[in-house]
Amino acid sequence: MACAMAELSSTAQVCRALCDAQRIDLQAYTVWGPVLKALRAAAQRGAEVTVALEGQPFNSPHLAKENRSVAAQLRAAGATVTLGHPLHAKVLAVDGTLYLDDKNWHPDDLVLKVDDPGEAANIPMIKHEALACEGRLVDGATGADRVILESESFGCCNKVYSELRKAAVAGAAPRLLVSARDLSGNARERQVIESLIRDGVTVRICDDSEKLAVAGTAAWLGSANATIAAPGSDSTDWGLRTRNAEIVAAVRARLEETWQTAKPFKCQKA
Repeated sequence: MACAMAELSSTAQVCRALCDAQRIDLQAYTVWGPVLKALRAAAQRGAEVTVALEGQPFNSPHLAKENRSVAAQLRAAGATVTLGHPLHAKVLAVDGTLYLDDKNWHPDDLVLKVDDPGEAANIPMIKHEALACEGRLVDGATGADRVILESESFGCCNKVYSELRKAAVAGAAPRLLVSARDLSGNARERQVIESLIRDGVTVRICDDSEKLAVAGTAAWLGSANATIAAPGSDSTDWGLRTRNAEIVAAVRARLEETWQTAKPFKCQKA
């Protein structure tokens, strides 16, 4: 898929839409705060609310326990809730309108809205396809495109890694942001990043967990981390490219702001 017809939304707009909704379907790694409150209220007033949450969060018994508690709260309010695995998408359908988030419905997240069912049906919703879409954004990029990506965690064996490496070798000087939390103690991720640095990628470490990319006049947003993704074994994750000028500008601004406060990645001595 080349580009999706999406528009910029927000978590606040999602909560307003939930207030009057009759049918709500949510897939999320977890849900909390205002969105959880709005889902519970919708179920209590009789709306059809279906929720799927991650039942086995990676390396997080605390989050697994929290998701079980959230599921119990929503079921008590009248919602239908399942705990699945692997489930990493942040996708919310409200009376046929699709809302997409790259994190977990925080107040300042870059949320996308897709009204057209045909467009929504064409958005990649599994990890390897979402990352292939991101990789195509970088494919053929030049220095003038000012390529910059962010991934909560990063690895090899996916289209993003291969295209980022090719862009670096070709002299496009791409930049990459990764999360300090996921990098900590992760020797494999460090090796992959050091390899990219040798190829010409500039890397910084941040405290954020967004999954965003921008190259020239196009942007990619998604819930998929740029890690190993194999057909048939990957998680539910969304990812789309867009040339909507407002979205591209918002992604560029968010990434450049994060870049300014991020710390340079320091390679370990051989």
